[in-house]
Amino acid sequence: MTDWSDHHPELLLINNELLAFERQRQKALIAADIAALTPMLADDLIHIHSTGMVHNKAQFLAHVQRMGGFVAIERPDPHILVQGDFALLTGETHNRVRKLETGEVMSRRGFSTLVLRRGPEGWQILLSQLTPHQS
Repeated sequence: MTDWSDHHPELLLINNELLAFERQRQKALIAADIAALTPMLADDLIHIHSTGMVHNKAQFLAHVQRMGGFVAIERPDPHILVQGDFALLTGETHNRVRKLETGEVMSRRGFSTLVLRRGPEGWQILLSQLTPHQS
């Protein structure tokens, strides 16, 4: 069987670039590294939390800072679809986060969707959404 990357090396490079981007995003979220996270997010970001709360870029960054970062993010390599300067990363995710009011660690499991756009600054997230699994 022939590996698709043998015929499309540019797709393999983009795929690897997006996987590295996703690992850096997770690291920045866990560390509450706002300086690292800021350029990864488009100015017109829409972030939809598993609770249904919706944040723009400034609100999301403030939220991450207030909660002190994620406790942990477990995500197998996502499915990646690239169309020109847009990429879709989807897959299962298990986030552990701190409740703002109490500091209690909560588990959030669901299906994650990231829409990214490649521009002069590199890849940036336009949409981030975690849809929880039904109990």
